[in-house]
Amino acid sequence: MPELSVIGTSHKTAPVEVRERLALAPGQVAAVLAAMHAEKTFDEALVLSTCNRTEMYVVPRTGADPLACLLDHAARAKGAPPAADAGIFYRHDDAEAVDHLFRVAASLDSQIVGEHEILGQVKDAYRLAIEARTAGFLLNKLLHAAFRVGKRVRTETDLGRGSAGVPHAAVELARHIFSDLAGKTVLLVGAGQTAEAAARALLGCGADRLIVANRTLQRAEHLAADLARGPLGVCEIEDDGQAATCPEMVAQAGAEANAPQALVHRPKAEAIALDGLAEAVARADLVVSSTGSDEPVLTWAALAGPLARRDTPVLMIDIAVPRDVDERLGELASVYLYNIDDLDRLVERNLSRRRQEVPKAEAIVADEVEAFGRWLASRQVAPTIRLLQEHLAAIRQAQIERYGKRFCDADRGELEAFTRSMMGQVLHQPLSLLKDVAADASPGERLATVDLVRRLFGLDALDDDEP
Repeated sequence: MPELSVIGTSHKTAPVEVRERLALAPGQVAAVLAAMHAEKTFDEALVLSTCNRTEMYVVPRTGADPLACLLDHAARAKGAPPAADAGIFYRHDDAEAVDHLFRVAASLDSQIVGEHEILGQVKDAYRLAIEARTAGFLLNKLLHAAFRVGKRVRTETDLGRGSAGVPHAAVELARHIFSDLAGKTVLLVGAGQTAEAAARALLGCGADRLIVANRTLQRAEHLAADLARGPLGVCEIEDDGQAATCPEMVAQAGAEANAPQALVHRPKAEAIALDGLAEAVARADLVVSSTGSDEPVLTWAALAGPLARRDTPVLMIDIAVPRDVDERLGELASVYLYNIDDLDRLVERNLSRRRQEVPKAEAIVADEVEAFGRWLASRQVAPTIRLLQEHLAAIRQAQIERYGKRFCDADRGELEAFTRSMMGQVLHQPLSLLKDVAADASPGERLATVDLVRRLFGLDALDDDEP
């Protein structure tokens, strides 16, 4: 039985309409983990759910089926069966599972390689597992190693240089439809962080009017005021005098000391409730939507008429999973509709730069996977017993050499027998404990016990494979 498994699906194995049936909001992830904890389905479990992937990392128990468990609990959390073909799921065990998580944390497995959001999403998933008490010894060690991998890739490579995330893609899409963003109106539907970042990028690159629509009007008013006063995205001017695509959102407009120039302006902004969407869509040039609703918010019934009467194009960027925009609206002549699966081909320019850094990032991942494998091997019972016996035998021999000269030859045999017996007594309890956990304990309990024994006797100093 493997000690660690991951079961999941992602943009590589399933289209957005399938992934959205499995996508879990943070509250739903918490519910799934709480149920697993109560049922003791696995020794340890963590669920990572983003718009591009839903994965479950587990330290399994005998007989537990991770895929069946994920589908069952996801169905309960969402209140509907997440019908899915088993062929869209992948499973990795042990070293392959470690490699997969490290690649995810390094953003090598992302739809947009080098994107910054995934490491924070992994940390959020870990926090939920900690709160649900489903992250034990092995997942704690594994996730902290994954965080280190993500940090190393960020600091030791240029994999994340430039913008290739959703905000960048929003600007790329807008420039594909409009020759100039100046004077354009952005409608932001929902108050999600990703959609907000995309709106900041569009406003920072020339759009000068903002409408924020949200289920809670007060939240919309607060966000509209915040976006109107900045900080906005910064749109750099390249050496040839042409506006480049917007880089990552900066802490404050124009704060990048090495940016050649920055186009920064303050847009006009207003807030509306969701029941005003039809009128707002009629005025908007760009719509960015990410509400977290289980049903489309921008519906055919409400918007087909107003959009069909338009004589100017409208760009609709649906970032939500499940989708916010009825896909039939994209069939209208005036509508250019994109969802999250359309982003990859629109960021090829920056991705080509990032690809040059992929081998460096992969080398870091391989190095860390090897290190974690060595550490995990060191936490097995048999090598720990052998190292403990060798360590105490070396201590015994050193003491005999130090004090043996004080004894006559006739007593040396007694000294040997006495120290051997004493070492046997010292070893008896830890060896019994290690043999017991090898026979009966769960993988997490066994690893934690071995780790305790190694730290108690200082064995890591002799076998330095700590991850």
